[in-house]
Amino acid sequence: MLEYVPNQKSFQYEVGVAWDGRRASSLSTAGRPTILSGPPADFPMGEDGRWSPEHLFLGSLASCTMISFLAHAEHKGVDVLEYGSEIGGTVMRRLEDHRYAFVHIHQRPRVVVAAGQAEQARELIGKAERDCFISASTTAEVQNDWEIGER
Repeated sequence: MLEYVPNQKSFQYEVGVAWDGRRASSLSTAGRPTILSGPPADFPMGEDGRWSPEHLFLGSLASCTMISFLAHAEHKGVDVLEYGSEIGGTVMRRLEDHRYAFVHIHQRPRVVVAAGQAEQARELIGKAERDCFISASTTAEVQNDWEIGER
């Protein structure tokens, strides 16, 4: 059983799942658009037009890393002009339990900051990676190859 730091701030999130009668669903939560989800196209009954749980997971990790980086940049006065990222992951059977899981994730954030701030931005990378709740929640190896430029 995991132990937690007592008397700390906590965050709660909820999502509703409505099954469509096959292997797909719609995901909803208050005040947000519904997302259609289902198995990836390379699985039985998978549909290209739906977000798979695997794609949602990778999108969550990339988005969380971006949000974390932008929060640290704002706090330190780093003017971010552009942010983009590509992310991919490998699902394989793990040796220790023979379950399929993400075992490796490769993320490639590209950031452009104001002239003279690239070094400051590079100093934020470790904090951004550490403070992303999603990457902290996975056992997969996460490789981040940051590209920081100036304009």
